Amino acid sequence: MERDEKHKDEHNHEHKHEHNHEHKHEHNHEHNHEHKHGHKHEDGHKHEDGLDGEEKGVDEDDKNSEVLEVKPSGTTETTNMPFFGLLNSEQSAYFRQAESTLNLDTFDNAEAKRAFVDSVLEEAKGNELKLATNQICSKLMERLILLSNEREMRQIYHGCKGFFYQLCIHKYASHVMEAFLVRTASMVEKEMLGHKDGNNLDSEDEDFTSMEGIVLEIVKEMQPKLKSLAKDRYGSHVLRLVLLIVAGKKLPSSIESNSLLRSKRSKIARKMVEIEDNEDYERNFQVPSSFADALSNIVTQMIDGETTESLREVAIDPVASPVLQLLIQLEGKVSRERPYWNMTFARADEPKNDKEGAFMEYLLSDPVGSHFLQTALSNQKMKNINRVYRFYMLDRVGKLAKRETTGSFVVQTLLEKSKPKDQEVILDELVPILNELIVNNFGLGASIVDCSERNNDYLKKEIVDKFFEFFNKTVNGERMDDTSILENLLQLSRSTLFSVKDDWPTSEERRRALFLEKLIDYDDRFLRACVEGLMGLAEVAKPQKNYARERNKINESETSEVEPKDEKDETDETDETKDINSVESESNMLIEICKHGVFSHIVESCIAKPERLEMVTKKLLLNLLVGHVIELACNAQGSHIVDKLFELTFRLNMYKDRIAKKLVDNEDLVKRTVYGRQVWKNWKMDLYARRFGEWKRMVKQEEIDKKVQKGVDIGLANRKRGFNGQGPSKRLHR
Repeated sequence: MERDEKHKDEHNHEHKHEHNHEHKHEHNHEHNHEHKHGHKHEDGHKHEDGLDGEEKGVDEDDKNSEVLEVKPSGTTETTNMPFFGLLNSEQSAYFRQAESTLNLDTFDNAEAKRAFVDSVLEEAKGNELKLATNQICSKLMERLILLSNEREMRQIYHGCKGFFYQLCIHKYASHVMEAFLVRTASMVEKEMLGHKDGNNLDSEDEDFTSMEGIVLEIVKEMQPKLKSLAKDRYGSHVLRLVLLIVAGKKLPSSIESNSLLRSKRSKIARKMVEIEDNEDYERNFQVPSSFADALSNIVTQMIDGETTESLREVAIDPVASPVLQLLIQLEGKVSRERPYWNMTFARADEPKNDKEGAFMEYLLSDPVGSHFLQTALSNQKMKNINRVYRFYMLDRVGKLAKRETTGSFVVQTLLEKSKPKDQEVILDELVPILNELIVNNFGLGASIVDCSERNNDYLKKEIVDKFFEFFNKTVNGERMDDTSILENLLQLSRSTLFSVKDDWPTSEERRRALFLEKLIDYDDRFLRACVEGLMGLAEVAKPQKNYARERNKINESETSEVEPKDEKDETDETDETKDINSVESESNMLIEICKHGVFSHIVESCIAKPERLEMVTKKLLLNLLVGHVIELACNAQGSHIVDKLFELTFRLNMYKDRIAKKLVDNEDLVKRTVYGRQVWKNWKMDLYARRFGEWKRMVKQEEIDKKVQKGVDIGLANRKRGFNGQGPSKRLHR
């Protein structure tokens, strides 16, 4: 179905690694680049209007530019920065207003916005350093950079040339540097491919510098102080970004909490700033060969003079550890010897030693250290992984897995990266104590499921039995039937589903829902239990006094193609709800789940593969949903479930016809929302309304195609298991 993939991506994007990598969320703030800056920085670029400094002709925020306090690696060290000058009151007012205008983004068209950006950049000429180091105006610089063409990027480069190191370690300017580097990286690729934006300077102009040259010049300025950058709480973020760029790796989002450059707290601060990533983020770019030389120089220079002891200190340093993690990931592109790994740990052919053992014990017990070890192992050669596992973890995997905030995450990495035989050995030790491990750690449970699947469903029955044993108990230990897993895992009675105060899904709900989705995909017993549990909820009336159903109103305002509604439009929205209620059955908790921002995905998982459901079960479920098709089709989450009903009704054409007829009979109501219009399109209702015979033939052909594909899939599965389709071998019958 069209948009299914997009919907799935949005769901995964919203909940990404909510349970698989809680580790990163729990201690990213300590080492995985806790920016502690304002905007993306810890204070979120708070606006300070009415500053006394403006009366004196200066911007009070610019006083931050005079002295920068840098605290690398927990030390207190004051570094004097060059004085870049102050904005006068007129300049400050102009640039603040420009920032507000770009933030509101109410331009009539793209040309008007382009003209405004050009004029602001012209006004900023010569003031780039002042703006970048100003609390409020650094946001403006970021917005301008994200919208700049090559000519304007060169203007900004020349305005800051010679001071890139100082900008990297500045509380606000470091974010400007990040945006500048990402934008430049995208332009390097265009430059390589010969794409021009029509705003380039003539290559013979004395001010002309290629985009490749700009990146190399910035790296050259940083090189004398690379180790200082790695230990600076702001500069370390910029250094990691430089490493990713010159290595041609994917450039992470500036707002995702699980990205290489953003912690959970920093992500929240970033949202307060309201600067969204453009198309340059979340992708990698082609890079010239000169970047490989730059990477080699950085790796060589940073390892020079280091010892095993100094690198181990860096590994557990909250600020510098992520830099070392990245260097271990990238060093294989530069040297087969992998100097960072082989100095931090012993070589694969070396015996166990006490100092390394003490270091390993610290890593497995410390949040920062365990994250370092997890990341280092994730990108390491198998022989190095095997040595660490065999010497320091083999005999105590179960004990390490019980360390919920440290060692368990290293165990998850071993379940993914170690040899298949070792993975089975680890499962042998973990499955018997599975119920102890998942009390507060669904991430480990998910890793065990994934490992079992990769190893041909190794210990699958034992794992499934353990999960049902754990989730089918009440508080007093009484045994419950399988259907209770839906309530007990999702904790529905205490969720926002029944809330009368707040209707926003919580992170805990996302974590639990993602885990249940994985279990549903893993085994049909979970699928059957959840479907029966969902059908049971159809007998439960929704709360009468529910103030929390603002979800639909908000969703409609976000996606509506018309102007924002004024107060008078509230009556229209009430009328629309009345229209839906007039053609639908009385709502219940199953329908409320279908409209919930998180739990609706459970319903989707249950019906995503109709071949896994028995025909009787499909009919029972359809009987409960068909009466609410219009209500669901007009809802942001429910509309995706209606999309999947098209496939669920294969070989059940009576239900397909009933749903299609309901959509046609309520065409005006369905097409009133963007969600309903998408359902109309995915169900091909225009064809149904105009050429019913062709619609029926289309449905029939899709069923035939599905049967053919199912036969192909079964044949492939049989061949994979070694079955040739010719029955038992003759030699078995004597």
